[in-house]
Parts: sequence; structure tokens; C-alpha cells
Amino acid sequence: MGLDVPELDDTDYEELLDEAQKLLPAYSEAWTNFNPQDPGITVLETLAWLTDSYVYQLDSVTDRHRHKYLQLMGETPRPPRPARTQVVLDPPAAATPLAVPAGTQLTVVDGSDTEKTFETAADLVVTGTTVRSVVSACGGATTDHAHANETRGMFYRPLGEAPSPGDAMAVGVDGDPFAGGEAETLSVTVAFHDEGLPDPATHGDEPATFDPSVELVWEYCTDYAAGTWEPFDVVRDGTDSLYREGTVVLAAPDEWAPDEWADAELYGRSDLVWVRCRVETGGYEFPPRVDSVALDVVPATNRRTVEGEPLRRVRGTEGPATLTEQRFRFEHAPVVEATVSVDGERWTPVESFDASAPTDTHYMLDRAEGVVRFGDGTAGVLPDPDARVVAERYVTVDGAAGNVPASATWSFAEGETAADGTDLSSVAVRPRWGASGGTDAESLAQAFRRVRRDLDRPHRAVTADDMAYLARNTPGLRVARATVVMVPREDAGPDAPPEARVVVVPDAPPTVAAPTPSTGFLDAVQSHLDEHRLLTDRVRAVEPTYVELSVEASVQAVGRRPAPGADADVVDAIEAYLHPIEGYEGEGWPFGRPLYAEDLAAVVAGVDWVGTVDELSVTARGNARVDSDGNVRVDDAALFALADLELDVTAGGRRDGADGRGRD
Repeated sequence: MGLDVPELDDTDYEELLDEAQKLLPAYSEAWTNFNPQDPGITVLETLAWLTDSYVYQLDSVTDRHRHKYLQLMGETPRPPRPARTQVVLDPPAAATPLAVPAGTQLTVVDGSDTEKTFETAADLVVTGTTVRSVVSACGGATTDHAHANETRGMFYRPLGEAPSPGDAMAVGVDGDPFAGGEAETLSVTVAFHDEGLPDPATHGDEPATFDPSVELVWEYCTDYAAGTWEPFDVVRDGTDSLYREGTVVLAAPDEWAPDEWADAELYGRSDLVWVRCRVETGGYEFPPRVDSVALDVVPATNRRTVEGEPLRRVRGTEGPATLTEQRFRFEHAPVVEATVSVDGERWTPVESFDASAPTDTHYMLDRAEGVVRFGDGTAGVLPDPDARVVAERYVTVDGAAGNVPASATWSFAEGETAADGTDLSSVAVRPRWGASGGTDAESLAQAFRRVRRDLDRPHRAVTADDMAYLARNTPGLRVARATVVMVPREDAGPDAPPEARVVVVPDAPPTVAAPTPSTGFLDAVQSHLDEHRLLTDRVRAVEPTYVELSVEASVQAVGRRPAPGADADVVDAIEAYLHPIEGYEGEGWPFGRPLYAEDLAAVVAGVDWVGTVDELSVTARGNARVDSDGNVRVDDAALFALADLELDVTAGGRRDGADGRGRD
């Protein structure tokens, strides 16, 4: 039940004037003329009009009030978000390595009225080499993904179907990626294929704490004939061990002589320099899927950094009469960050002047409008009217207008140079795809809607539903499902209090029949739960328990006996039915639901080439019980996984149904 909002503007001008006139005899018996021509009545009318205007404002909520209310909630409208993409840098032939620093500006022409400015978001050493082959070396077998790596829309699994220690991805480069030791680093950019997967979860502004338990080693081969590999020093791994898209920066070895080492074929090629990524410690929730591996690629962000710009006073704030409302405008807006100085002294930005003393050199920044506002001498220092206000540095973005198509024309901005002073105008810039993700500044109404949504979401792990929600929304993770099992005191251990165990299932493609979280995955969920649980509660994130099933079935095929390998159709049907994310009516197999033999037989009978199921039996391994009817009963947090299938097929059967061709 909500509170009734009172109406404060409940008295108008006539009522106020009438009430004042009625009180006059009580204060002055000599005052007998209440007509409008009396000067005293004129004063009363003026005061009644002023009072009416103030009373009216009691019910008037302005944008300034709304901004203050958001600040009390610890929120402000969010600034615009810049568009992002990746670009390939192609230097002229026979060029020496070029070190392009982060923040180098790019100009984009997309057919609109204005050019867009982007900046490189990382340092890159451009060598002019190209990836010609990507080979998976897993379990003693090799697979060449060169075609998939060069074809847009195709993906591959560089570490195989089930990455384990020793499995590797080898990248073949058509030249010396370190240019004979002249280049200090090599940047390998991996485009992760996440189609069909949700975006990683967020929870307010909390940072992601996921630290992969998978360990990878990047290596170079020093003896192609013997297969001798030495490890690189990894400067930065932006992929988080191939969990996401990013760039791996490798430091040049102290001794680098690929011409001396490449005296034999490696992975079927003798003309390539090979760099390898090997699994040291496994544990992926599902094998990494990659669209491409490339060199000389740098991320670019729609933003423009401006330095040393004198700010212009906003018209209407000049002169002695308006000193308390001094506002200055940037040349470009919106502004996402800024450093402002007054007469050479750097001032401090604040969200409001509420806590500013008369001596505090503070200013407020209106990011959307690109305006700086100073204090009035009571709350914040009032600058001298002749003071020189300068934006030492500020960053402006285009918001949604920065989302340019892949057909846009890119080039380095005029005057941009490499770290050694080399002019970059001769370096071609090619976008890998269009820039996306740019949004305009959040309006006040949008901010209120967002805050209302956030208030409806759990922020404290009080109930079981709260715990499951917080587990599913662990920042940086993709958690498909979560449930909570309460462990009573007697089962938790001697002298142990009751414990809530949060069972989490990581999101994974449908081909992964039993998704299981890694140690790093569980640690991130546990850290998030610990941040939000009650101090006295015991909450533990755990992996799901999979009961392994062995199924034996005798079936009759429709018509002739099916071709060899048709058993896989039955395996696929059973795994799809039992899948913890997409199985059982498309919502995932319910935690703890029994498996009924009759239902499983119907699933087998639903395979195209199966006519009838004569017999079916199930054996369960794990904490499960098979009753006299062949049904499998499990604990509340258990799920199922098919371990093996033994199928006896006879030919000449008919499908159940009136016409013999399909089921009713």
C-alpha cells in the first residue's frame, strides 16, 4: 500500500486575499476601507499574489528537483556511450615496424554531414604480417582452419571439442612477426564467436571478478624438426585465456632467429613462422569458439580528446549582475570527462555544490550540454569575472551517431604520427566490421525508469530466490540457471550451522550435454554471493550433480535397417530431452525431476527412423535410485547426462499411428 501524496497547492489568490481582509479588524479597528483603491489593500493584494506563487511551487517538481532526488539515490543520468569496432592497419610494402600508440586519432567518413573521430584504444606495433593458417593440434590429430579463419560468418574450435592439457592452437604467419627483432611486441587479436549466447551478466556498476582457472601458454618454435617450443612473456591477455574477444600481446624473445629454426615442415608448411597457444591447465565450461585470429588489428573507440581549449562564457552570464551564474561552454559536446583550470589552477569537479564551502574551488559539469558551472561564493568559489577558464583536457563522443557502417572510409587524422615520428598518412585503415554500441546520453526520464527497475531487483541475499537471482547475475559471467538447496544442520557436518548451497549451471551451446562450472567460475559466483549475503548466513556456490545414465533399448526401424551411425540420432534426441539448459519443453531439465522410463521411450520413438520401441531399460550411476518401474529418482539438485547407449535395431517395423507414416 503506497502513501497518499498530499496536495499542497490547495489555496488560491482569492482565498488568501479574503482571509487576510477578514483578519484586518482584529488588528486595526480604524481600518474600515477595504476597497481596492485603499493603498493598504493594494499591499495585501501584492502579498497575496506572491504567496499564491510560492504555494503553487510547492506542488511543482522541476528537473532540478528530479536531479537532486537521483543524487540522493546515489545515481545520475548516464553519459553517452561511445561506439567501438576493430580496424586493420596495412602499412606500405617493406615498411619498418610502426609503433602506433593508444589515443592516435582516426577520421571516419560515413556519408553523413560530419566526419567522425575515433581513437585507437591500445598500443600496437604494426609489422605488415598476415595469418595464413590456424591449426588445431588436439589428441595427436591436427585440423587446419585456414578457410574458416578467412571467411566471415564461419567459426571453429581452435582447441578442439574438449580442451585438455597439451592441446594447442598453432598460428602460421607469412613473415617475421617481430621483423628480425625490431618489433618489441606482437599483438594477436582473437574474435570470439558468441552467437547464441547471452551477453555476460551485469549487476549495477559492480566490476567483474572472474579469474579463469584455465591456464594457457603462448610459445614459439626454436626447432621445427624436433618440435622444440619456448614460452613467450605475455604482456597482456585481453582474451582472459580465450574466454572472450580481445588481444594477446606477446613480448619479443631475447633471442629471435626464425630463419635459423625453420629448416623443416611444421604442420605441413615450411613457409610460415609459427606461434602456438597451448593448454597448460584445462577447465573450460565449453570449448572456445573463434571467428578469426589476426595480426595488426587494433580496437578503435569513437571519442575525441581535446587539450588546452579556452572555454567560452555562455551568453547571458556576462557582467556584474550575473556573477553568481557563471557558466562556460566547450566547443564540442557531449563531454564525458574533463579537466578544467581557472587562471592556471586546476579545479575539482563535483556533482553538486551542496557540500561545497565558500573556499572550495569546485565546478559542476553538464556532460550532455557541454557546459561548466561555477559556485556563487557561498557554495563554491566564485571565479573572478576576468578569469581565464581553460579545459586542459576533455573527451567528447558522438553517442548513437558514432555507429558507422562497415562501408565507411577510414584514415589516420591529419598530422598523426607513430611513436618514432613517422607520418601515418600512408598506412591504410580497414574496419573489420561497422562500429556499434554507441548510445546518446541518458535522459532524466530514462534514468528514473532504470533506477526503478534496479530497485525491483534483489541486492541482498535474504531468500532462496534472492540467492539464485544474484548467482545468475554475477558480473562478467553467463549463468544459465541456478537453484538453492538448503542443507540442514545434521547434514552440514558436526557443529556446523545450516548451509545454503547455490547450484549454478553455466551457459553453453546445445552441443555441451553437461555444462559444468570451472573453479574460477564458481569462485566468481561465490565472491558475488559473499558481497551480498547476510553476515550470519552460510552460502556456498557449487557445481551441479549429474547422474550418468546408461540406456539399453530394442527398437524396430521403419522399413529397412538404418545406415551405420544412425544411433547418433537417438543419442541426440535423448541429450536434447535431458539438456539442463534447453531440454524438457525448452526450459531445461528441472532440478531433481525424476526420469520416467515411459517418457524416455517416447523420446526414442520420436526419432524419424524409429517405428516402435520394444524394450527400454535405464541404469543410473551416482546418487540415484531406479524403482521397480524403471524410473530414475534423484536428489533435489541433480540433473541427468547420457553416458552411453546400447541400441538393438531390427528392420521392418511400422510407425505407431493410423496411417503407419507418423504418430497421431
